[in-house]
Amino acid sequence: MAESIVFDVATSLVTKLGSLAITEIQLLWGVYDELDKLKHTISAMKAVLLDAEKQQSNSDQVKNWISRVKQAFYDVDDLIDELGYETLRRQVMAEGKRWTKEVREIFSIPHQIAFRYKMSHKIKDIREKLKDIDDDKNKFYFSELIVNTRDNELRKSRETSSSICDDEVVGRDDDKEAIIDLLLNTNPNTKENIAVVAIIGMGGLGKTSVAQSVYND
Repeated sequence: MAESIVFDVATSLVTKLGSLAITEIQLLWGVYDELDKLKHTISAMKAVLLDAEKQQSNSDQVKNWISRVKQAFYDVDDLIDELGYETLRRQVMAEGKRWTKEVREIFSIPHQIAFRYKMSHKIKDIREKLKDIDDDKNKFYFSELIVNTRDNELRKSRETSSSICDDEVVGRDDDKEAIIDLLLNTNPNTKENIAVVAIIGMGGLGKTSVAQSVYND
């Protein structure tokens, strides 16, 4: 079976954007329509990605188009992470009931308006980028390919869960220990209580695998 990395990323994003967690985020930040349109845009592009990925080995133009798609999808993934992180940070601080100056600032109306404005503009920029990419696909005459049942089963086997073998996570021991030190406050140089640690980086670097490994420890 040909590699279908970008198709799998699109599938993952559509699933995330249709999840209950995203629905809660949409209601909290008032970005329901924006994220819903983003999901439909990615769903529409997804139909031709399998054929595009097959053709990229024979065409530099198609390869460049795939690269643009991949970068735009990573931007969407980062956007979801940022929305999720801000939402989780509010929940943790609210549950902690530590109404410090920082907490009051986060829950203030000006902060919420500024964050919503920032996210709305990010979503708009990503949608415009995806629209340009989607318009350019017409010159390649990609075919819409249907994924068969076997491919679906293979993809399901790669869905994220907390069950991961530590042998599968290679070269991340230092990162894992650093995160555990922050969460458990075992490092004498750490003077504050850490409730949330954000793992940031472009897609495909293994952020989820590291988080799963920390969770399993």
